[in-house]
Amino acid sequence: MSLDKEIKQKIDSARHEAVLNIVYTANFLDKISRSFFSSFDITEAQYNVMVIIKLEKRKLTQVEISERMVSSRANITSLIDKLQKKNYVRRLAVVGDRRVHQIELTAQGIKKLEAVEPQYIKIIEQNMKRVSLEESRSLNRLLEKIRESFKSIEGV
Repeated sequence: MSLDKEIKQKIDSARHEAVLNIVYTANFLDKISRSFFSSFDITEAQYNVMVIIKLEKRKLTQVEISERMVSSRANITSLIDKLQKKNYVRRLAVVGDRRVHQIELTAQGIKKLEAVEPQYIKIIEQNMKRVSLEESRSLNRLLEKIRESFKSIEGV
């Protein structure tokens, strides 16, 4: 369904409609994502932290994790605290620097990822079937171009 029908409002500018469409779609996907991850008693941000550590195949500092985050980096300490409380990650002191800790997945964290990740990928693949691989690549290029265009705004 077109955006103007979804929001029951005519949008005169195609560029404005494109930006609104991105925001509307992001909010829609966020709602679905929250529901999916809550069924596993984690958030999408917590999942992202665990995947980042898994993909690196090594211990990472909080700074390294925050640099790789898809979502907000501001609350990385809180994310790690919550994951540690659930016993999904462990903080390891860095010899010679008490301020820095390396983060690694625990066996329980790996087990949680093994439960969540295949289902997450399956949902994405099933629901993106209407979009061809070439369309997905084009969409990625366009979204990257839009992000670059808006980076000049102060504070971003």
